[in-house]
Amino acid sequence: MRPRKKRPPEPAEEQLLRLVADGDRAAFDELYRRTAPWLAVRLRRRCADEQIVAEVMQETYLAVWRAAGAFVGSAVGGSAAGWLWTIAARRLVDAFRRRAHHA
Repeated sequence: MRPRKKRPPEPAEEQLLRLVADGDRAAFDELYRRTAPWLAVRLRRRCADEQIVAEVMQETYLAVWRAAGAFVGSAVGGSAAGWLWTIAARRLVDAFRRRAHHA
C-alpha cells in the first residue's frame, strides 16, 4: 500500500485577499467560492428579498476586488470573514436606504 500524498494546504482567506490585491483572478474566484455561500446565508437572515441579496452580493465582491489592498487583517485583530461581512452589511444598509428613498 502506497502512502497517500498530502495535498499542500489551501491558502487562508487572508492570503487570498493579498493575492486578490495583486490582481490574481484565480485567487478572487477561490475566495468567492469559499465565502459566498455563508455570506448569502447571513444576508438572507436579514433580508428576505432575493433581488436585494443578489445585488448586495454583487456590490460586495466588486468592492472586495477593488479594495483588497486595504485589508489589513490579523495585523489589527481582524479577519477576512469579518472584513467581508462589514462590507456586505454596509451595502445591505445602503440597499435598504435606496429602497426607502424610492418608496
